[in-house]
Amino acid sequence: MKKIISSILLLGLAAGFARAQAAPQAAAPAAAGAAAPEPGGKFKKYSMDHGYFSCMIPVSWSINREKERDEDYKIFEVQLLAPKSDKSAISIFVSYYAAENEDFDGYEDFIDRNSANALGETKSERENYEPVRKIKLWGRRAFELVREKMVYLHPESKSDESAQIKEKMYILPAKQGFYVMHFSSPKDAFQENLPVFERVAKSFKGKP
Repeated sequence: MKKIISSILLLGLAAGFARAQAAPQAAAPAAAGAAAPEPGGKFKKYSMDHGYFSCMIPVSWSINREKERDEDYKIFEVQLLAPKSDKSAISIFVSYYAAENEDFDGYEDFIDRNSANALGETKSERENYEPVRKIKLWGRRAFELVREKMVYLHPESKSDESAQIKEKMYILPAKQGFYVMHFSSPKDAFQENLPVFERVAKSFKGKP
């Protein structure tokens, strides 16, 4: 299977791209009446292959693609990584799952498998899944998932070092397949970086 959005997969991606950097110096106070800096800095337009979707993405965040695997698995996905993170990465995925994708049998299957753990639980000692919300995005029917989980930072080793992760997802059904916008962050950095994700989501344009 390709990039199923599960706790194990997301941890692997986060651990692979995580890097600690020194905190930047505080910016000088803004002049009176000046507009506050926009979260995420400058944005630019990103367009997925075959015109599947477009959105605005933060220039300072890195972009990762696996074009050949996208074509093979029929999951067309871009991953954005924040320029700095502590122990686990701050990431945004924007994905189009074609109707014939290799991972999920439609958006209902995606929601079912991402709104509870492997045992079907929505609450445990390490996890908390909020109820799935039906929402509207740009007049389109959509769903919102929010969850928290404690994940091991080094699953390939004997280390028990872990981090509390919070995630937010928007799922949009389409005539052919479905779209997912997925934000993942350490819980203590979630609110700070959420506006960046919301701007990406607000600018999103996909096929009906």
